[in-house]
Amino acid sequence: MTQITLLQSRNNNADNEGLGQVYTPTSLWTAGSRLIQAGVEVDFQDGNLRPVELREGLVGATLLGAPYIPEIRKMQADAGSGIRWVLGGRVISGLARSQMTELFGSETVNGNSDDELAEVLGIDKKDLPPQEETSLIPAYERISDEDMKEYLSHEISLYVSQGCIYGCDFCAAEHGKKEQYREMEITEKDMNYLVARAKKLGLASISIYMSNLDVFQTPEQILEFAKAMSRVRKNNGGFELKIRGLAGIFSFLNTRKINREAIEALAECGFDTVGFGVDGVAGTWAKIHKGQNTEDGCVEAIRSTREDFGITPEMFMVFGHEGVDTQETLKEAYEFTMFMAEKYGAIPRPHVAKPFIPGNKGWRSPKYAGAIEQLMRDPRLFQGLDFTALPTGLTHPDPVLRQAVTEYYLRICEIKGNTTNWLKAVEPGMSQQEMAEITAFNKGRYDR
Repeated sequence: MTQITLLQSRNNNADNEGLGQVYTPTSLWTAGSRLIQAGVEVDFQDGNLRPVELREGLVGATLLGAPYIPEIRKMQADAGSGIRWVLGGRVISGLARSQMTELFGSETVNGNSDDELAEVLGIDKKDLPPQEETSLIPAYERISDEDMKEYLSHEISLYVSQGCIYGCDFCAAEHGKKEQYREMEITEKDMNYLVARAKKLGLASISIYMSNLDVFQTPEQILEFAKAMSRVRKNNGGFELKIRGLAGIFSFLNTRKINREAIEALAECGFDTVGFGVDGVAGTWAKIHKGQNTEDGCVEAIRSTREDFGITPEMFMVFGHEGVDTQETLKEAYEFTMFMAEKYGAIPRPHVAKPFIPGNKGWRSPKYAGAIEQLMRDPRLFQGLDFTALPTGLTHPDPVLRQAVTEYYLRICEIKGNTTNWLKAVEPGMSQQEMAEITAFNKGRYDR
């Protein structure tokens, strides 16, 4: 039987010893469960729990973002020959094949391709079940009680849906297509398993981060999810679920209008926090500042979640867009965030726009070809593409805009309740000492 080790690499901001950023590697477990059902022998390792021990053969890993590129390259160098790498995730999908080869070697397999997976593993592609029909229980069963208790003691990622009809330029996620849910029966079955396992391990609750890019985009489906989670709680003696996720303003307001029951049911089953995308609020703040009684979508959605449904609103903001933002719009974004935090207890979650990351519109634009060439020449610079990292001369070449973005990003991070741990970024031409200082500063500063 073919064997493969699936590896979750250690968070690039973790200390060298002890636990790193502990979270469930759901995409890795999904891949592993598909392989197990296709007859592959799979074992899992997590560098955030303990040092990895790789043997010769096939090793698979998922890149959760561009900052993981230098980490995977380091692991490849440390592991040496005798290992063939299978890499997956949105980062891999966003790279051209030539870029993937340049970064990770010509023998590296694209783990997002079922054709390549089947060939390297010697299995029939038809034996790999579709992701949306895949239960993760085969992977869960291979996780020791010690490790599973550690995972379930932290917030877990739950694969509920993927895809989004919107196409935000900065986003590298799968978008521009209709949201696709997993089979609800499978999601419910998986949650019943996790809750039963949690109870056995002495835990009284599970915190969940939904995979949805826009929770309220498909009202009928989210209602079915809420009902499924309510059944899970009922089947397990009222076991507590604490659920959060991302949502678009329009989707929330539309669902409130046409299917209010979906929001009420979601809140009732344990959904207590929603991260609203609130980019581009300058015009809204101008109205508020002038004392106008505006029913602007951002304001109304934040007010409604807090006052009508008892859900904590988060302001998930990606700002500092080249050619869009100015000193004035950034100032207004800060003032709007402060106002909403004070009035409705909204939680700031600021992020810095990065015009090009593997998979987004900018990555394919000739405008940024020179900057991308710099990244390829010095892959350490991929660290600066983290959305929580300060802007750099590479991502924001205009020094005036870069200074303004830095100023207002840090000011928003100082607002009470903020959950973003901002990072220093690696810049082109830095000395080894400067890079070491940045690494030391960023230790333990994880995004929520």
